[in-house]
Amino acid sequence: MAIAKKGLRKIIVDDDIFYWKIRKKISHNEKHDIEYEIPVQHENDGQILLINIGFCRSESYGREFMEITPSIIKSKIAEAVELGWKYHKQGKPVKLINKGLFF
Repeated sequence: MAIAKKGLRKIIVDDDIFYWKIRKKISHNEKHDIEYEIPVQHENDGQILLINIGFCRSESYGREFMEITPSIIKSKIAEAVELGWKYHKQGKPVKLINKGLFF
């Protein structure tokens, strides 16, 4: 499984190239206050990491605006690798939520 190529953003972490993406349009789930998981994948199409940092663009539920920056993504990738994310191997997507990996 791979992330759709359109709209990918490139980031380098410890000499490895990763790609991440944020949807331009607000999804149905976000409109209903479900947090968006930011997909990240190594350039060699390994296991996908879904980063959950509480990002949601739901205005109806009183959410404050949150800017997602490359530095946030870079630190979350490093955190996931430290916790055991095997980004170079194939497998089911893994989630990073509150400093924990969930397979």
